[in-house]
Amino acid sequence: MARRKVLLHAQKQNANSSRASPSTRSQLSAREYYNARYEKVDKSHRSTTLYADVTNSHIDRLEGLWREYCDTVDIDPYYTLKRSMEGRIKNFFHWMCNNYSVKKISSVETYWHQLSQLYIKWKGRRISPLTLKEIYNFINGPLAEEHRLDDSETDKPLLDAVDFVEMLRCHWVSDTNTFPHERQRVQLATILLVAAFTGSRPGALLGITYRDLDLFVQRDKSTGEVVFTLQLKFTRTKSRKKRKRPKTYTFFIDSNPIFCIISHIIGLACDDDAYRFPNTNPRTVLTLSVLKGLNCQPIPWKEDILDVPLFRAPVQTTRGCAISADTALSYEKYHEWIKRLGEETGFVQVFTTYCLRRATGNAINDDPNSNEAVRNLIMDHTNSAIFQRNYLSRMIRYDTQAAYGGTAPRTELIQAANRMSRRIDPRRPKELTEAQSASIRQEEEIQELRGRRDELFQRIRHQFTFIYRAQGQAIYDQYEEAKRAVDRKIKARERELIKRIQKEYDTIAPVQDMRAQLEGDVKLLSPILCTSGRARYAFVERSRIAKAFFNPPSTRGAEGDVDWRVSIIDDMVSLCIRQEGVFRKARRTRRIQARESDPDDDVERPLNAVKSESESDSSIPYLFPVRCKPYQCLYCLGDTDLPLEERLHNLGSKYSLQRHFDRRHPFRPREPCPFPHPECAAVTLDSVMHFKNHAATVHGIYMSDRI
Repeated sequence: MARRKVLLHAQKQNANSSRASPSTRSQLSAREYYNARYEKVDKSHRSTTLYADVTNSHIDRLEGLWREYCDTVDIDPYYTLKRSMEGRIKNFFHWMCNNYSVKKISSVETYWHQLSQLYIKWKGRRISPLTLKEIYNFINGPLAEEHRLDDSETDKPLLDAVDFVEMLRCHWVSDTNTFPHERQRVQLATILLVAAFTGSRPGALLGITYRDLDLFVQRDKSTGEVVFTLQLKFTRTKSRKKRKRPKTYTFFIDSNPIFCIISHIIGLACDDDAYRFPNTNPRTVLTLSVLKGLNCQPIPWKEDILDVPLFRAPVQTTRGCAISADTALSYEKYHEWIKRLGEETGFVQVFTTYCLRRATGNAINDDPNSNEAVRNLIMDHTNSAIFQRNYLSRMIRYDTQAAYGGTAPRTELIQAANRMSRRIDPRRPKELTEAQSASIRQEEEIQELRGRRDELFQRIRHQFTFIYRAQGQAIYDQYEEAKRAVDRKIKARERELIKRIQKEYDTIAPVQDMRAQLEGDVKLLSPILCTSGRARYAFVERSRIAKAFFNPPSTRGAEGDVDWRVSIIDDMVSLCIRQEGVFRKARRTRRIQARESDPDDDVERPLNAVKSESESDSSIPYLFPVRCKPYQCLYCLGDTDLPLEERLHNLGSKYSLQRHFDRRHPFRPREPCPFPHPECAAVTLDSVMHFKNHAATVHGIYMSDRI
């Protein structure tokens, strides 16, 4: 039997502790201490549950909407909700449907769920079941009929292994989109691999730190072979505030580095210089073994990098884009990139991380070696009902026709029929033409917004001469808001137009293809090219990685495999310091050239402007004369990590050059830095005027009023 503690006196605690006793100078009896604590309890706020930060932000947003409605009808928001007046709640949803673009019943149900959470936050207890049922019936009945709300379920596709390979092929081989920094390309490939092999949520993926990675070498006792192993622990799960239950996955080396999580992480760690052993490179890691008498050889990380996120955000510096030292990649940016990748691959459905998560869950559910407990652990579900309601594919992947008829099931055909890649059509429009984009800018509504923006611009120029001098004034804020309004409207209209064009294409293309087959139209029956064609690469490192994607299973032997893997990881490490897409015009021109490139070109086709490893700036001095073009960016010209095409780019005017400097290379006062031109590397800049004078007198580049 457990012994009961002898409760004589409350223990004294530090004065800074939140649990310090009422008196830190004298000991109190247990009765006095706990009675004093009882008197301090705030009985008006009782927490019934712990919400995640994202959930709290949703509740706060709904609270703002509720207060806005209550201000409109002149009632007290706190008192009205605490009484859970059904009539007012119904009226609130009518107000929302009239004032906001609510189109689906599921959206209103989500708002009702968040409003009930707000009730818990204010009242300290849950809404009565009768009220919950009454409001749900109202939403699905009178409210849906009056506002014509859609009750259809959103399509939830699965990205199986075949589709995943196609998407990775597009990412490395044919994707013409650019990233702020090429490390983001390597990071995105790594995140997708981890997402596919673990089925984890985006928050858990983006929250991985080096402390969560355990890389080591172990020996297979049955074969005696050395096996590289990575154990990845997920600690930032959805339920971590309620129950601290991290889970750990184990991965091994894949035969192809493109599909190998360990190879990607070794490359990212080399770029971060994360290894505790000094001067560690990919070859150092991949040639490790296990000493006799030991079971494994750990590969430790530096102490100061353990809490650094593995996948980090891009930031702007004086030399352009760099990688943040401690800020994790945001979900918004990650979602934007994978959605863009899905469109580039040719998927008709919108690609998200949950396409991979659902596919992993269904694959585990179908695996005869798995069970419900394992599936729930991997998916981080408390019970099987969550998976069955939200993740189980509504596409029946079982040949019921063969089962009923007693014939052999055609499982592969059913799987192919349900893939996202089934509807890939290389001819389907992916972006607007220049003429279509120009037509949007001529629309009356956009012209009015641009007129308002230009009017404010002229007023600022007349009053302050230069735009930046108006900073801090009300008219400057109005001008910035007018610019944002123009950009928002143009982007919204472009999205609407491309969706309409794609919808029209999806309607017309099948009919035209059927007619071509029936009428024997030779021109229309010509072979349709691959999804995205061949891309022209800005960097030779990506060219070699893309070529490795098509390499068959290795026949080089053990040493050849190591050399090949080391070369690919070295290319990933080198790619992590590159950046592309500094100038928008050059980027768009490259994308057009890539789409019009010859499909028979070899995959390894970097731009002729790429500087190889053996070349140096001194070998091509004619490209970097001392007297430059009038509107060249000296910082971009001296950046060896940029493609040569962008290093030599000449902007349209001194004002364009000024805007480029403001956006990409803001000069920091009282911070000396070397001059960026290769011929003047020994010159140190002391001020903005020093930079302007040197650029004008030596290089023939005259700056505008401000840099």
